[in-house]
Amino acid sequence: MARILVIDDDEFIRDSLSRCFSDLGHETLLAANLAEGLDRAETGVDVIYLDLDLPDGDGQKAIEALSATASRPEIIVITGLGDNYGAKETLARGAWDYIPKPASPHAVKASLAGALDYRKDRRGGPQAGPGFAACGIIGEAPSMQRAKELLARAARSEASVLILGETGVGKELAAQAIHVNSSRSAGPFVVVDCSNLTETLVESVLYGHVKGAFTGAHADRRGLVAEADGGTLFLDEIGELPISLQKSFLRVLQEHRFRAVGAGREQSSDFRLVAATNRDLEAMTRAGTFRSDLLFRLRTVEVCLPALRERGPDVAMLAAHFAVQSCDRYGLAPKKLSAQLRKVLSVYAWPGNVRELGNVMEATVIEAGQDPVIYPKHLPAHIRVSFLDKGRKRRPGSAPAAGGPGPSRREKPAGSILSYGEYKALRDQAYFQQLMEVCEHDVTRASRLSGLSVPSIYRHLGLAGIPTRGRQ
Repeated sequence: MARILVIDDDEFIRDSLSRCFSDLGHETLLAANLAEGLDRAETGVDVIYLDLDLPDGDGQKAIEALSATASRPEIIVITGLGDNYGAKETLARGAWDYIPKPASPHAVKASLAGALDYRKDRRGGPQAGPGFAACGIIGEAPSMQRAKELLARAARSEASVLILGETGVGKELAAQAIHVNSSRSAGPFVVVDCSNLTETLVESVLYGHVKGAFTGAHADRRGLVAEADGGTLFLDEIGELPISLQKSFLRVLQEHRFRAVGAGREQSSDFRLVAATNRDLEAMTRAGTFRSDLLFRLRTVEVCLPALRERGPDVAMLAAHFAVQSCDRYGLAPKKLSAQLRKVLSVYAWPGNVRELGNVMEATVIEAGQDPVIYPKHLPAHIRVSFLDKGRKRRPGSAPAAGGPGPSRREKPAGSILSYGEYKALRDQAYFQQLMEVCEHDVTRASRLSGLSVPSIYRHLGLAGIPTRGRQ
């Protein structure tokens, strides 16, 4: 008998699934929202049926937290939002299956049987491999724990790895961790920043050249592909690789052979490829700016690093780490982080992710000087202003602060200015219209870019009357 948890705000769905699982002889726990679901998951369950559109949050963003509870349950998403919206991201977060509503009893039972078989086989299988050296990767958030598990699996293989994530999430650090934990750790780790390669020099940089191959080639030069022989070649920002070079690099990746510019014969290099990008390579393949065959070869293993705004308490942990680093760098005594500072840091959206947090904490330590405790007053102004905008909410009906601007003495005639509600609706409509144009009406991409949950995106689009892809 298994313990199954159903998290869904629809009472009919909860009751239907409960009857179905009881008939199979399983124990069923029910929750109407995420908070209840997380509490019940902590009691130990085998499988969780999870709705995505819940009253107190986006179920998709809770997958890692639910998966990390004591019994490490399998997550089966069951949703009525339609269009298979978010299915790829949901599965990438570790869900066992994705079932659209209305779900047939056969589909529900088949998915449950598969999940339970997997758990049984996993219990009887060999123990986990050797420990994973994090190599400076800091964080205990469920999303980060899953990313580290994927990095560990990647390190134990020889497959090509594609690391995805926003700017500043630590993709190069993740690539280094794969290398250090791999069988190639004694070999070189060669970094190629594709965004800094000009189309005229990229072949020479990657493959090298012989003396006299072109004007300025005064001597033979070994390329970075050759330098990576026996180790790992890390192509950062692979989405910036010129389309003219992608075909030749695909052949190099397949055969591990290349020809230096101006050379008469080929050379070989035994390298392992890890690539990274903050761009949507699938969208680029549809636009004809990235080869689909190269994409297929790159992402044998795919790891997506979470944005800092999705990592909760990791923000304070990383801030303390960077504060220690900066104090050491500038010869200062260690500093404590005040509770007020931690609160302000938790509210900020961190568009530059971990890299931005590191820079902010360095500036903050410099500003604090000899002060033993860091307070919000030491933070850069834009961080503090963000907290004023988002972290503090004036009580409804409260009066302006003493000395505040108060009402204008000369009121404008009625009808000459929009009400705040009308103005806000217009601005929201303009924002979401632009957001969907940038994201080509892809709601999942819009969610990642805006920081809003997918259900929130749908709600705002509905209020603004803006169609989504597939819902014209």
